[in-house]
Amino acid sequence: MQYSTILRYLFLGVFNGFVVYLVPLTIAFESWFLLIITIIITLLVNLTYATNRLKPLKWITPGMIFLLSFVVFPAAYSFYVSFTNWSTGHILTKQQAIERLEDLTYTKDDQRGVEFDLYVLQDQNLEYYFLADLDNENLLFGKAVQENEFNAIDFANHEPSFKNSDGEILIPDNLYLLSGREQIANSSQLQELSLLVNKNTRIQLYNISVFGASSGRLLSAQQKYSYIAETDTLYDNVNDSACTLGNRGNFICNGQTIDPGWRINVGTENYQRIADDERFRGPLRIVTLWTFQFAFFAVFLTFFVGLLLSVSLNKDKLKFQKIYRSIYILPYAIPGFISILVFKGLLNPDFGLVNDWFGPLYELFNIEPINWFRTKESSRAAVLLVNTWLGFPYMFLITTGALQSIPNELLEAAKVDGATPRQSFWRITFPLLLVAISPLLIGAFAFNFNNFTLIFLLTSGGPPIVGADVAVGYTDILISFTYDLAIAGGRGYQFGLAASVTTIIFLIVLFISAVSFRYSKRLERVYGNL
Repeated sequence: MQYSTILRYLFLGVFNGFVVYLVPLTIAFESWFLLIITIIITLLVNLTYATNRLKPLKWITPGMIFLLSFVVFPAAYSFYVSFTNWSTGHILTKQQAIERLEDLTYTKDDQRGVEFDLYVLQDQNLEYYFLADLDNENLLFGKAVQENEFNAIDFANHEPSFKNSDGEILIPDNLYLLSGREQIANSSQLQELSLLVNKNTRIQLYNISVFGASSGRLLSAQQKYSYIAETDTLYDNVNDSACTLGNRGNFICNGQTIDPGWRINVGTENYQRIADDERFRGPLRIVTLWTFQFAFFAVFLTFFVGLLLSVSLNKDKLKFQKIYRSIYILPYAIPGFISILVFKGLLNPDFGLVNDWFGPLYELFNIEPINWFRTKESSRAAVLLVNTWLGFPYMFLITTGALQSIPNELLEAAKVDGATPRQSFWRITFPLLLVAISPLLIGAFAFNFNNFTLIFLLTSGGPPIVGADVAVGYTDILISFTYDLAIAGGRGYQFGLAASVTTIIFLIVLFISAVSFRYSKRLERVYGNL
């Protein structure tokens, strides 16, 4: 057996072993989409590499795996999420939500128990400790901790060594007993601490005595909610009543919706909200229109500047041609986020250098300085300006390459036929240029349609649209608007609603790309044989 075969079967063994480990985890977390993708990839890998029958697929399979993992799976999962109520308060599964509810506890006021002596101690690190003298059999000592921030190691221990045969309390040398006055001075902090007897029982400082030992109280926590699986019912132990099952993925107890809830399928509700809710539809209409405008003008301006520069430098006898080309691609070499932040400072309405440079013009024409980022028109102009600076080097590179690939014989023949330079450019050079770079222009449109980085770093979507029911601004595009809905809206996460907008964006870009590629193929049929 060849070494390559041994390595192949070794790889398959390790891969299948990892899959065997991963499948139960996906089932346990109810990650059904991940389970489906895992099974498909496993079958694809084993069919390709286990035998020589499908050996030619070994070059295609890795690409198929990446396509399924990073394109198909995210798109399909986003489409699935758009039909759910996945949002803040509805992130867990139903089983996980029930487990969280059953972990909640409560303490009744009539369960405070009998008061007893409680001593407050402090070590050299200024950490607090409680010593509770319940009786001779229960002299409990331990670190005082926050009620919800503890581990099993923080539970109190029975320490009979803290009391002598005469019943007097003995304080170890490494601990300091706080006086009543010191306890009063730190009472706000001490009242938030507890000595944990066990998971459901704790001791708190109840009464501070200036002259003697302070007193403590024993609090016994009880389970707040109980779930009855047979009837799918949640029981409220505090109010001694049964909770009903709501239709939004929550239990309802005494008329109140109980959190956390769980994810459920809500059908087309998110899409209906986009279409029917005017408070949402109005801002979305503004954002959608601006997204198309931004994507179009972003491609047009960068292409225009890049083509203008490449045509200007596409001359064999031009001196310092290479130096000029190197200078023009410098913005492309600088990381985009750095350029965006630099421009954000340059365009600052109050301290930016741009307004300082144009200061004499403002004074000459007696006009106010431009309030970059503060008005709708100036903010959008700033976005297009910065994007043109970032994008023209790319267009300059691809148009330069396309121009150099056009045969000079065509231009010379046109010149012999009496065509002017302008006619040669528009009738020969420009159509052949579009044939070569139209797929790149389509890709640039799709990129700018989702140019989240520029919007987020330069304007953060602002200025805000006043009166909108959701967090949105005049320079927000659909992808940044989706981010506001999902994360930064200030009203909790709305993943389901954001996923529906993402799906719409995907369909729009898919449609535009399909139409554009069909048009580019028509150009290729007409001009491809020139």
